[in-house]
Amino acid sequence: MKEKLQKAAQNFSRAIIQPVMFMAVSGLVISIAAILKMEFMPEFLRKIGEFFFGIMTSGVIGSLSVIFAVGIAVATAKKKKTDAAIIAITSFMIYLYANNTWLTLTNRLAKAGEQGLYGTGQNTVLGIQVNDMGVFVGIMIGCTVGFLFNKLSGVKFHKYLQIYEGTKFAFLMTSFASIALGIIITYVWPFINSIISWLADIMATSGPFGLFLYGFFQKMLLPVGMHHLLWMPMFYTPLGGTEQVAGKAVSGAYNIWLAQLGDLSHLDSLSPSISFLTNLEPMVLPIAISLAFIKVARPENKAKVKAILIPIVILAFLAGVTEPLDFLYIFVAPLCFVVTAIMFGLGFAVSGLLNVRVMVGNFSETLPSLFVPMDLGHQYFLIPIMLGMGVITYFAFKFLILKLNYQTIGRGEMDEYEAEDTAKVSKDKEAGLSLIVKGLGGVENIKEIYNCFTRLRLDVSDEKKVDTNLLKKYPSSGVVENGKNFQIIIGPGVEELCENLKTFVDNLKSGKSVLVESNEIAARQTHAKSSGKQLIKLYSPAKGELLPIEEVPDEAFAKKTLGNGFAVKNHDGSIYSPVDGKIMTIFPTLHAIGIESPDGHQVMVHMGIDTVDLKGAPFTIKVTEGQEIRQGERLAVMDNQAIAAAGKDSMVIVVLLGSTEGKLTAETGAVTENQLVFEN
Repeated sequence: MKEKLQKAAQNFSRAIIQPVMFMAVSGLVISIAAILKMEFMPEFLRKIGEFFFGIMTSGVIGSLSVIFAVGIAVATAKKKKTDAAIIAITSFMIYLYANNTWLTLTNRLAKAGEQGLYGTGQNTVLGIQVNDMGVFVGIMIGCTVGFLFNKLSGVKFHKYLQIYEGTKFAFLMTSFASIALGIIITYVWPFINSIISWLADIMATSGPFGLFLYGFFQKMLLPVGMHHLLWMPMFYTPLGGTEQVAGKAVSGAYNIWLAQLGDLSHLDSLSPSISFLTNLEPMVLPIAISLAFIKVARPENKAKVKAILIPIVILAFLAGVTEPLDFLYIFVAPLCFVVTAIMFGLGFAVSGLLNVRVMVGNFSETLPSLFVPMDLGHQYFLIPIMLGMGVITYFAFKFLILKLNYQTIGRGEMDEYEAEDTAKVSKDKEAGLSLIVKGLGGVENIKEIYNCFTRLRLDVSDEKKVDTNLLKKYPSSGVVENGKNFQIIIGPGVEELCENLKTFVDNLKSGKSVLVESNEIAARQTHAKSSGKQLIKLYSPAKGELLPIEEVPDEAFAKKTLGNGFAVKNHDGSIYSPVDGKIMTIFPTLHAIGIESPDGHQVMVHMGIDTVDLKGAPFTIKVTEGQEIRQGERLAVMDNQAIAAAGKDSMVIVVLLGSTEGKLTAETGAVTENQLVFEN
């Protein structure tokens, strides 16, 4: 029973995060629009700000209930997601009309007063007056549709009634369920609403202590992926407070913040609810923790530790994603994680105690706070608070790691061979996917594959068949085991990995693909030598300036971590194949192409340095995966101006994966495309 409840909670958590992920995008637009519409802005900018602010707040924030209804239903549905979306929106409308009709028939439809329907427990949703459940109605409908859809969409009838089977039958039943819910809620919700008000009052009257508990438990729930269940209601429901802004009732701390941000000129103070948004973690804790890790690392490992931690800190600052860092130490230094949770909670508590009333999070979330008047937001307290949090966290981590001899990153040996092997596996898509499948105990043991914002989540039939050591060989920030549910911490690229893994598993079941053996990559790399075909010739992929790989301004290439090779800089953007072979991999961000030569050599053409951040925008690929290609055929076209404008280097690096042997056969300096430049 406990396992089923955990599974249900995890399913709900991953489903509810789907629509929330889009809130960050709309929130950014609303924040920028709110800045543009401020009184000190030129009139034409204010008009632009008012235009977008009104559209986005009404269209997105004002429609959260229907967004959650559809989002949760689709995320929960195991198949035919388009049908699930149609049923969800229809059920939502049926619920609204059922609720309104029953309130009307029983003479309980509230009448608007001087402040409209505020305080009556009712509100208008899509123009229909109903019980004011806020986003909860969307969550309720989404969960109901998802549950009934999965239960009933496979129902079969006699051939004369086939038109009503499957998803049509599911639609019929969810329609009746929505009508029933609409009626029942008219009696139940007033009582629930009073409980919500009571809980909100407790949070409000608890002051800094309530804020501390909010932050502490939110962080402690992260390892099991349940932290969304705590912050989401505070952001979007009456649990996060209710305020009158510009004559309208607004519920939820985040909604209140956006509304008051657009009405600053008419406010004498900002809502205390905004304290739930003062998340100082991304700005300070990753820096303090990383400095502690670097300090206690072995001297010979410090450079490697920095290379790992600096990108993680930048990710936290820009995107607010801290899980790659959290999972570096949650299990090896658990008391340090408790310290993080305490500091996370104290950040909320102290900010609330000092009446800080601005949203703080990642860079884009924090930016609008700079435009809030100091006498309203009290932002001047933020720097002292963050400095205090950072210093305490740094010394607490350093003390605990040394006192308890925690083996955090860099404290033990950082094996070069294992690092190389991980890099090689990550470059072969099917090999990496095969690694996950085998680690999970095979295709037959995999029940479900899904993801949240940063984690690949996997349900299995028999957890005893899972080899977590094998799963850890896949490039990630950690593996979490929770009964029959396993999570691989990937980061922002998890959605693509999830879809690739689903497709790969389906192909395995249908016989279209086979598992790559663990030694196959190594066999491919040594095939040329074992068969007597040791020599491979590589030609320049572009016209430009040749330089040895040791001079590439990227440590991973310069130290030949991936293999030996060369680079061409100051080229015109036309990229050609350096070798005959088959296109094995086109990276999702289009910045790299993997080619397998007839002798089994693995060659990677990497276009630019750190251009993975550009998400494919400057690249036009001229080949497809599986295509046979001749040396000298065009692979891609690079937009060098766009790359330079993004502050990136456009040089092309050609790497012979897995081999540190070989040498340049041409002098460095000017080369033409298709000129022989390297032999192994």
